[in-house]
Amino acid sequence: MNISFKKTFYIFASAAAVLTLIYLGRPILVSMAMSLLISFILYPIVTRLESWRFSRATAAITTILVIVLAIASIFYAFGKQISGVMEELSNFERKLTVLTKEVVDFMDDNLKAVPVIDGEEIIDKSQEWVEKSSKTWVSTTFSRTTALLSGIMMVIVYTFLLLIYRSGLKRVVVKSAPSRYHERVSNMLKEMQQVGKHYLVGMAIMIGILGVANSLVLLLFGIDHAFFFGFMAAFLAIIPYVGTTFGAAIPVLYAFMTNDSYLIPLGIMGCFWLIQVIESNFLSPKIVGGNLNINALAAIISLIIGGYLWGVAGMILFLPLTAIFKVFCSYFDQLKPVSLLLSDELYLSESELSNKTDK
Repeated sequence: MNISFKKTFYIFASAAAVLTLIYLGRPILVSMAMSLLISFILYPIVTRLESWRFSRATAAITTILVIVLAIASIFYAFGKQISGVMEELSNFERKLTVLTKEVVDFMDDNLKAVPVIDGEEIIDKSQEWVEKSSKTWVSTTFSRTTALLSGIMMVIVYTFLLLIYRSGLKRVVVKSAPSRYHERVSNMLKEMQQVGKHYLVGMAIMIGILGVANSLVLLLFGIDHAFFFGFMAAFLAIIPYVGTTFGAAIPVLYAFMTNDSYLIPLGIMGCFWLIQVIESNFLSPKIVGGNLNINALAAIISLIIGGYLWGVAGMILFLPLTAIFKVFCSYFDQLKPVSLLLSDELYLSESELSNKTDK
């Protein structure tokens, strides 16, 4: 066996160059990647409208407008819930002040080796810090909201252009290959579109199931704004492995702040953990994972790389993009090892893989 250091260097140099371009092109590529995935899921709707004699532009505009209105309605409902939660911040502050004083008194009474702590001083400094940081938080929120709205507008524009130019873009990709490979390239594009579409549809179903389950748990424990916290936790589950933890922590903290009994937040924590176990081991593999065929190692690595390169957006987008990249690699002989490395078949032994192939 021989190792070509020249080829090895080119491979690593090319990978480093691609990652650098992905990182530097983040402002444009994030919107483009999001638009690509959205266009995958809207494509069947647009083609259905076109079969009803809508023009291509009219079908794309109508579909996008309906989706935008639906999302705006969801945000409006969430906004009303957020305003209700904000009204209770005074109760949070009062309970947090009492809790801080109880902890300080306990330490002063029972930990003699520790110098006496002035609880009033800690509370005053905390309130002073909150007042100073609130101004910075407001300005930061305003700038980020502006950037978010501009990003949403770019995604809408990109999605519209991808939908109306889809035939031409596909023709360009197919024509770039030799004529004997035109059918294979066309099949590859179709399979990539199906992977992206099934992932987004599966995630929508998962969000609905998790949102209802979380909300029912919070209703059983008598938590206010149950549907808000339940579906917020479900939406955060889009971020693999991390979002579920943050999604559960918020209603648990709210329950802790609004109830005198510690059993309620502990009970909510236990129920959310049980829902997460069911979702990770049963629902997600069947509804989402079965359409991706990505092994856990590749999913975690894509999550880490996506978070490093694109932040939260990368943690959301890199998993379906990795699945699409796996499909791309499977159509090239030189890249089939990469496809196998990303595939869920990496778990199988040689005999299991041969049996699966025979079937």
